[in-house]
Amino acid sequence: MAHRTTHPLNTPKSEAHLLTAKLTGGGAAADLVNADADNMGAGEIVSATYSSTGVFTVVFRHAYAALLAAPVFSFVGASSGMTGKCTAIDVAAKTATFLIGYSTTPADPATTDTIYVSWIVRNSGRNA
Repeated sequence: MAHRTTHPLNTPKSEAHLLTAKLTGGGAAADLVNADADNMGAGEIVSATYSSTGVFTVVFRHAYAALLAAPVFSFVGASSGMTGKCTAIDVAAKTATFLIGYSTTPADPATTDTIYVSWIVRNSGRNA
């Protein structure tokens, strides 16, 4: 085996963070449940409050300087074909609005549905 020296790759610090959350459906006309509440520092989402059918007002645990990639939704459970999108988000104010449903029809996730959400933020104004 040859002797060699390796060096870490040096790159500018980007302050980008991939954030994730796990929510559980609350059923008809109910808030989403924070499935991360008992682990992972209580999760990135504090609450997802029911506003109207399929519409939830979300409060994030931490504020960030900028949103780099909008939330992506994945669903596991009996409600096959369910989709989600973020209709409004302000990571500096720690708020968002999620719309969940089927195609263009809003719907409330069942209690057997798990919703995984991921998004990317910048932690500081550096390199903005």
